[in-house]
Amino acid sequence: MRTFAALTVTGAVGIVLLRLLATVIVPIFGMVLGLLAMTVKLALVAAVVFFVYTMFKKRKEADAA
Repeated sequence: MRTFAALTVTGAVGIVLLRLLATVIVPIFGMVLGLLAMTVKLALVAAVVFFVYTMFKKRKEADAA
């Protein structure tokens, strides 16, 4: 009976710790994914702006010649 009680307490503590860990890890994981998505979006916007800038810069030089 003593082994069964120890096993029950260990299982209950494990479930509580798993719930607490999930409560902390899931929001942190979501925040990291959000920051990664924001970084990709900003890099894409910067790449498009640079591409458009180089296109207009080359056209002005070609018109001057």
